[in-house]
Amino acid sequence: MNTARRAVFVALTVILVLSVMALSDTDDPARGLLSMLAQVPQEAVLEQQSGWAAVRYVDYEALAAAEGIGALRDLGDVDLVMTMVPISRIMGRIAVGPDPLRNVVLSAGQMADTVGFEWLVDVDRSLEFGEPPNPGLVLDGSFDHVAIGLALEDRGYDLSSVAGVPVWHRFDDYAISLGDRDMADPFGGHLGAAARVALLPDHLANARSWPLIEAIIAASLGETPSLADDVGYRALAEAISGPEGWLIEALFFAGEGPGQPSDPGGTASAQDTDEPRSLPPFSLVVLADRQEGGEQVHLVGLVCDDREDAEVAAEVLAERLEAFRQPSDAEESLAEQFGARIGSTVLPVKEKGTAVALVEARYPAPPSWDDPTADSFVPGGQLYRAWVQAIMRREFSPLW
Repeated sequence: MNTARRAVFVALTVILVLSVMALSDTDDPARGLLSMLAQVPQEAVLEQQSGWAAVRYVDYEALAAAEGIGALRDLGDVDLVMTMVPISRIMGRIAVGPDPLRNVVLSAGQMADTVGFEWLVDVDRSLEFGEPPNPGLVLDGSFDHVAIGLALEDRGYDLSSVAGVPVWHRFDDYAISLGDRDMADPFGGHLGAAARVALLPDHLANARSWPLIEAIIAASLGETPSLADDVGYRALAEAISGPEGWLIEALFFAGEGPGQPSDPGGTASAQDTDEPRSLPPFSLVVLADRQEGGEQVHLVGLVCDDREDAEVAAEVLAERLEAFRQPSDAEESLAEQFGARIGSTVLPVKEKGTAVALVEARYPAPPSWDDPTADSFVPGGQLYRAWVQAIMRREFSPLW
């Protein structure tokens, strides 16, 4: 790192410490995730049938803090972030982000003119839910509604109001206009898609149809049930949001998951026995990627009918994750490859007598970067990414 860049980081040290303390010291660690879930109408998620993650959550503020660049990001200068740190590689920790994330780094410096904010410094959290052709997107961060309105109006958006909430919009429901594609527009701009951008009191929301944006607004205003009101979602949100460290990303799946693997007992889960133990029934699953100091902590949580089922599920799932290996690798389990320690616990849920089985994989974080040009920088979360990729291939046999 050259002298000028090092001087900047020395000057930011005190700010960095304060920002880390502020993120870590909170009375309700689940507040960020729960506030996002409170914007999502239950009706838009609970009936999803695809098997893929119904809810995809990312906390960019937490990722920046975990990588030691929180103070730099807080300055709000996207050019400085792009120059000072290997931001593309840092963002590479995100295993599954919202659809717009693919263009965020490439469009840095252009988004302010296009939509009135810069994702890399203004968006603290994102939550995407549902499926094409009508996914929903909720953003939390620092937004100037006037700047957003001016930018969207310049690009042909019109302004309406739903229940007193301003909504900027273009095109008919689900319409696509290839001539209006703009990669710097995170509201379906890479497709030239219809958009309804709601300026909620504390969030932004986007959908490609009026019925969905109206449902989001109703949930946000507390007029209809949201996912934060659902017992299972609330329990899992609290389970993965511990008081120490940072929750960086999470994926929520319905219990049936993405389909049955070819080996339902789990790759190597049977080990030397003829009859591997089965998991008890579970209604909801979360995978979460956390950072706690110098350790990465990846979690799998299951909502079970009662504590007895949760205790069995925690024990069986821990055994399966300890033994789980990729089909192409017959030598070591993934836990062995990454040196991960597997542990489990059961958390009671007051409502309806349900309980959460929570299994964690804990292992050292990779070395921090010290040179933005270094090719050796490796983002964290590699074991979590391997789990997610196995789910995408329908090979995550510890669960399905």
